Amino acid sequence: MELREVILRRRTYTKYLEKKVNPKLVTDILNVAIHAPSSGNMQNWNIVLVDDDDKKKQIAQACLEQMWMLQAPMYIVILNKKPDMKRMFGVKANMFGVQNCAALAQNILLLATEEGLASCWVGSFDKDAVSRVVNAPPTQEPQIIITLGYSNDNPRSTRVPLDKVCCFNECGDRMKGYGLFPLQKHMGPIKKESKGLLNKVKNMFKKDNK
Repeated sequence: MELREVILRRRTYTKYLEKKVNPKLVTDILNVAIHAPSSGNMQNWNIVLVDDDDKKKQIAQACLEQMWMLQAPMYIVILNKKPDMKRMFGVKANMFGVQNCAALAQNILLLATEEGLASCWVGSFDKDAVSRVVNAPPTQEPQIIITLGYSNDNPRSTRVPLDKVCCFNECGDRMKGYGLFPLQKHMGPIKKESKGLLNKVKNMFKKDNK
């Protein structure tokens, strides 16, 4: 798949098939995902793969009792190495550390999609509880959990139109900003192309569900 197709195909899945994920496939994904950008090239992440049923249950409970997570055969827990960031960035360490882990997570989600895997970014959890489950050292803090597996579900994806979230030079009149957009005259063809690509992705989902 081309990058645009992968981005449009990605969904948040909370229903999974009883099918294991090959660990080799996951490590192949991670070997590419770790090329994500990071502040000062600190690469301040540590990754824990969890497929033990008991640990998965404990983590699901720590994620505000999101027990649907148990359907996924594997979790990816991304930890932030806080001392490294603190030494480099001082008071801004936490902000940069979270940003870096988020960049890694997005890479994982897209690469998983490319490989036909379903995933979900989980950000609501008791950090201390998750740390205990994965035996994280005090210097590393859980930032993101990703569920990973296979799904025949077809969840919808809705997005706020670009002209509602994009401004130029400063926040304000978005439509006025669009009037200054250098590619304004091309917006019609771009929308048409995007619609065609979305239809192509929808057709892919239909084929997968057969």
